[in-house]
Amino acid sequence: MIVYLGIYASLCLASIAVPRQYSTFLLLIAGTFLIWFMGFRYEVGCDYYGYVNRWENFTPLTNLSGIFSQSEIGFALLIGSVRAFGLGYTWLNVSASIILVFCYIAFARKHRYGPLILALLFPVIITQLGMSGLRQAIAGGFLMLAFNAIMFRQKGWAAVWILIGMQFHTSAVVFLPLALLAGREVNTIRLTAALAVVGPVAAIFLADRMDVYNDRYIAQIYGTQSSGGAIFRYALIALPVPFFVWYRKQVSDKFPDVYPMLKLMAIMIVSLAPLVVFSSIALHRFNYYVMPGSILLCVYVGTVIFKKTYTGQLLALLMYGVYSLVWLLTSQHAHACYLPYQNTWLM
Repeated sequence: MIVYLGIYASLCLASIAVPRQYSTFLLLIAGTFLIWFMGFRYEVGCDYYGYVNRWENFTPLTNLSGIFSQSEIGFALLIGSVRAFGLGYTWLNVSASIILVFCYIAFARKHRYGPLILALLFPVIITQLGMSGLRQAIAGGFLMLAFNAIMFRQKGWAAVWILIGMQFHTSAVVFLPLALLAGREVNTIRLTAALAVVGPVAAIFLADRMDVYNDRYIAQIYGTQSSGGAIFRYALIALPVPFFVWYRKQVSDKFPDVYPMLKLMAIMIVSLAPLVVFSSIALHRFNYYVMPGSILLCVYVGTVIFKKTYTGQLLALLMYGVYSLVWLLTSQHAHACYLPYQNTWLM
């Protein structure tokens, strides 16, 4: 447990203590460490052996028809590429970690508080997703790049990043309507129109997965399932939303370029609320996609609430630190899949 808390504390301290002009250098140093920490882990992460099984049962892609018959081409190509170089399973994790860290840093450095954002990504997005569910983690990483594109009003790039993300986890395509909102004032009418225009396209991409999602999340033919942890994570994600609503004028005045995207993030978070009752398992999956947006809300709203910027930053870091501590102490998944941390370099 001390390993995870120690790394988080170090990232927090560096994000506050290091001057802003050195933030890019700090992100590169932290990113290099995270590639090592995530990539060379051994038997760490609840999906570790699930991906070992995928690796061992992978059928080499020998022609284009075989490649494009895959439902998630990106991940198949990633496994195939690593195996083509004659490398072992650990290098699949290393390769995935390189992609993830690239996405995390690209996402964070587009904002003035990049190192702080990277630190806040560590407890959940990096540890609980990036070190476990590789496919969704990579899809979520490309979705972060789509968020950047939306912020800079780049509809085309937003769509491209989302479509690339769905090659690793098909569920990412449900965010495709967001690409149409890049550069526009976000409101209910425009959001509904975007869903009406792009929604059918997303439905086509998801067609071969709808039966699986229906069986798992709605009919629950594999037995009644719930995720108490998802509800707590959603509470963590939703916490900055009412503060954003209350201080939206100040946020808009101080950060006019970022405000439209923050508003979109708040709408997305609120839209997940019915899943608390409807399907906590589905909520568990979508929490990870919207949490980077919630982190941005924490960072930007915190800077306008308090006269001293670092006060808001400290509170955001403390909030995620307390969550991480409670999770490590009480979660069965944490004890079964993450403790103790092991690394192939240290064995």
